[in-house]
Amino acid sequence: MAFWTYTLTGFGDFFEQRHVAFAEPMPADRVCSICGRIPSNAVHLPCAHISCLRCKVEVCDAKQCPFDGTAVTEKELIPFETDACYLERRRVVCVVDEKKCSSNFSGKLSELKLHLVRCRDGDMHCAKCNRPVAREAAAEHYRKCCETNSTHLSATDARVREGVEEVRGIKEDLESLQQKALNQSDSEDEFVNGVSRLIERLANLDRLLSVAQETVANAHREGDQSSKPPAPGPLRAASKPGTCFTTCKFEGVYAARDSLTQSKKEHELAGGVRTLSGYTFGTYCAIYMSKEAGSEQVAVTFAICLQPGEWDEYVEWPCSKKVTFVVTHPMDERNNIRLTSRIVGYKGAKKPRPGQLNDGCWEESIYWNEIEFRGCIVKDTLFVKVEFE
Repeated sequence: MAFWTYTLTGFGDFFEQRHVAFAEPMPADRVCSICGRIPSNAVHLPCAHISCLRCKVEVCDAKQCPFDGTAVTEKELIPFETDACYLERRRVVCVVDEKKCSSNFSGKLSELKLHLVRCRDGDMHCAKCNRPVAREAAAEHYRKCCETNSTHLSATDARVREGVEEVRGIKEDLESLQQKALNQSDSEDEFVNGVSRLIERLANLDRLLSVAQETVANAHREGDQSSKPPAPGPLRAASKPGTCFTTCKFEGVYAARDSLTQSKKEHELAGGVRTLSGYTFGTYCAIYMSKEAGSEQVAVTFAICLQPGEWDEYVEWPCSKKVTFVVTHPMDERNNIRLTSRIVGYKGAKKPRPGQLNDGCWEESIYWNEIEFRGCIVKDTLFVKVEFE
């Protein structure tokens, strides 16, 4: 299930600056166009952009809209309010570590406040062995934990974390350098573009180090379950040098396939939000009835939808990446299925607006029978690599 996360401000101490995940995207006129937060009090600019009260100060000081340069005076601003009752009418979900919590909470904002007091999802690091441990299993882990079990992995984990912090520090320095160059001269385009490309490369390195850190964490968990035989997993190597990739999974594919009828000809699954080469996007899979040569067959297709992300200011727009979806086989790479696509068109490739999702590009498809015949479904789940070139 997809969700859209926003930062709230002005809705009480508990929710002040808290990230809240909504089941549907908020209308653009409820989100500050500048900082992306949902404010309880905001103003309409003459150009139809929205500004929270904090960003309004900067707009009034500059006397123009930061997006299109429209002249702005304080008298032209139209104040409006988003009250708590409005948010109460919109469904929210509990998200921990970029996925829904195990209790699958979905309800009103006021109910979320009560749920968060009881929710124990998420990981903590054991003070003895430094392994990531689910909070709900922390007490049991401490009773059985032995510090010497993971000396090697803990040291590796520490080095990876240090690398992640170093990369993010370099990113901040480059951002500062880029801003100075912009302020000095408008003719330094080549220099600024070079810095932007460096930042995109650092975004990839940041992602790879984060994946390495997660790999170490998975090794910790596997160590806790060493008595169990290893389960086969999909092959996830890059197809060729220079290709960036991430992996998503679509669960419950058998139920989605079996839900298709003459009246319901399509079922869509969400594979979560990912960041690749600096671009943030949601991943989706559609299983649908396709008419070919007079007969109906079940087909499967995939798409990504660009959405706002923390690297949007440093990547190229419109997005022109070639996208490849690889349905991965759990053991044999020869049985992988590759589907290519491009992010094209104004609604698909433009820089996403705060709180909004771009259109997806649904292109190549594969028949369901081919996926099932090749044995690509693992425990009711499709593992799909998304590659950028």
